[in-house]
Amino acid sequence: MSAAGASGAMLADAAALRRLHVYADCLLVAAAWLGAYATRRLLDPLLGYPINEAEVYLAAVPLIVAPWIASCWGFGLYQPTRMKSGVDQIQELLRGALLGLLVISTIGYFFRELAFGRMVVLLAAGYSLLFQGASRFAFFRWEARLRASGRLDVPTLILGAGTVGIRVLQKLQDHPETGYRVVGFLDDDPELAEAKVGGCPVLGTLADLRARVLAHGVREVVVATPGMGHTSMLSRVLECEDLDVTFHVVTNLFEVLTAGTPVDLVDDLPLVRLGGRRPSPAYAVAKRAFDLFGAALGSLLLAPCLGWCALRIKLDSPGPVLFRQARVGRGGRHFTLYKLRSMRSDSEPYAVAPRAGDDVRVTAYGAWLRRTSIDELPQLWNVLRGEMSLVGPRPEMPFIVESYDEWQRRRLTVKPGITGLWQILGRKDLPMHENLQYDFYYIRNRSFGLDLSILMRTVAAVLSRRGAY
Repeated sequence: MSAAGASGAMLADAAALRRLHVYADCLLVAAAWLGAYATRRLLDPLLGYPINEAEVYLAAVPLIVAPWIASCWGFGLYQPTRMKSGVDQIQELLRGALLGLLVISTIGYFFRELAFGRMVVLLAAGYSLLFQGASRFAFFRWEARLRASGRLDVPTLILGAGTVGIRVLQKLQDHPETGYRVVGFLDDDPELAEAKVGGCPVLGTLADLRARVLAHGVREVVVATPGMGHTSMLSRVLECEDLDVTFHVVTNLFEVLTAGTPVDLVDDLPLVRLGGRRPSPAYAVAKRAFDLFGAALGSLLLAPCLGWCALRIKLDSPGPVLFRQARVGRGGRHFTLYKLRSMRSDSEPYAVAPRAGDDVRVTAYGAWLRRTSIDELPQLWNVLRGEMSLVGPRPEMPFIVESYDEWQRRRLTVKPGITGLWQILGRKDLPMHENLQYDFYYIRNRSFGLDLSILMRTVAAVLSRRGAY
């Protein structure tokens, strides 16, 4: 069997184990629900009043099981456990059970005709925790045995065969229970070409990454090259973006812990997992609905402010109220971006944007508009038209996009936004080449929660006028 075929078989084993775990928990949650009812029924003489009939609880089994399992899935209970400690798994189980209990209580509140007994609900939560805890332990042991047999090993490639790369190899070999099987190294040092390091072959240079991933069925890549710059690292990540490969970066543990970054530990070796979760289909729908609601509400509430600003612009300098400029949106499509005019009408529209408050092109009132970022508000119309989103990478001018490298064009895979990570972390203080890493972080980690966080922090950044002028 080829390396890619063997990797596919391992993934199939892991997927089958996950499905079996879900099916088992469905039965266990149902058993916990019905067991809770049976316990409450036995307590009828002691409590002095009977519980309602069993038919109500039997009919409610799907209503109980589905949200409970969904909440456990959402908290990662069914993800592979090779990098999780027992504490991590208990926390996930408790969070999933708490959310499941909340959902069940909500169902009971809105569908009062079901008349769930409160004791049944609480007992069901306790039984589910007990049963799922036992299930979790059993599947953990089963998965550990499968990993020990090599059936769940994950083909892993290490970028860098220097001191750091050798340390990574040693740690992974010392801890086979993690399931990482190193297939080799990639390194640009010509002296290491076709050599063996720690018993593993150097399979080529960093430029060969995609080819070696395909040839060996690699599923995990560990970046162990301290000198690799952000641009080079992004290029490697993006060239494998469609191959379902997870990247880890070896970094300083103190920096990771003080930054609050999630980290996987292999012994004392910190591996930071680069974001790369694909957003769910529901995210796109929710994001568009939120964009429409937010842009419509914002336009309505800010209409008086925009009207006043329009009057001040007309009184301050000759020319139109709105500034129009061609920008590049999702998929490379051009659209017209709208802003309140903050510069003299005879200024070159596609020149480099002002970088200081004393730029002679900026009008007196325009300087205030730029400091407060109010000049960006007409882009709410672009959001309503579907050309932009409230949150996303800023849209660039066509001549800048024409100079993009292939990896830089990945910015065009999502809708541009009125605000984004660049604006809240540095805004106009950061030059273009440093801005890109924030855009790519957003693209690979975007979620509804991240969008809300960026919007809230944007308000704080605008009020403080940080990075604006």
